[in-house]
Amino acid sequence: MNPTPLSGQVPYLLYFMHWKRLDKFVNYEDSHPSWLIFAVENGSFYYKIGTHEGNASFGDIIVCPPGETFRRVVNSPVSLFVMFVEWRDCAGNPIKLTEAESPPTGKINIRDVSRLASNFRSMSLMGNRHDPWTRWQLNHYAANIWLLLCEELQENPLHAADLTNSPLDPIAEEASMLIQKQAFQDLRLLDIAEALQTSLSQLSKRFKKTFRITPIQYLTQLRLEKAKSLLLETDLTLDQISECCGYQNGFYLNRVFKKHEHVTPMQFRRNRV
Repeated sequence: MNPTPLSGQVPYLLYFMHWKRLDKFVNYEDSHPSWLIFAVENGSFYYKIGTHEGNASFGDIIVCPPGETFRRVVNSPVSLFVMFVEWRDCAGNPIKLTEAESPPTGKINIRDVSRLASNFRSMSLMGNRHDPWTRWQLNHYAANIWLLLCEELQENPLHAADLTNSPLDPIAEEASMLIQKQAFQDLRLLDIAEALQTSLSQLSKRFKKTFRITPIQYLTQLRLEKAKSLLLETDLTLDQISECCGYQNGFYLNRVFKKHEHVTPMQFRRNRV
């Protein structure tokens, strides 16, 4: 994944809302002149911004550029933080981002859920107040969330290994980015292969040659790492965690988790307390 050059820009909070356990959004679709950042605290919702669509749950940040139509539907009662922001340079001067400088539209999953949850806890204490002191505090937490997002954009766990003997295959590289982007929603690897105009068997062969791991192993690895973080950092039930990780239900997550970790999710949670 190519890092986005965002180090010289910081978000400035224009307006903030904390929505709790929404059963439905007031508007199915709308657009705003400012950037929108939705950070999901719990529950989930479906979103569509241009060609970008999917389901968002805890750990997901949704970014919508100015003027874009943002469509959303609640899947399960959702609590989230909504931030209307503009961009400023390090000296505090408003700036207009170029296309190259802009963050990606759509969903970015934050793997460091402990830091994310800590920001959420602090932000939830602010309520929906808009006095100057509260605004200053919220800007601090919004900047922390943005830092997490920037760190996520510059990481690709596949590249942490020594791959010097395996030249990157552009198809495999693109597949890794698509899997990362869609890992925590209903994802079929066949759809990834079709999007890249190749067969599933060819994709698996090229992916393994490049990264020494199959696409399904990589997808499972991403999902289980998120499940482990949620087991340790939250009190979510297994069904809620499965929803956050892209699995059908808690029963299926339990089966996959036990196969790969050799303990059940609940045993994993108890053993780490």
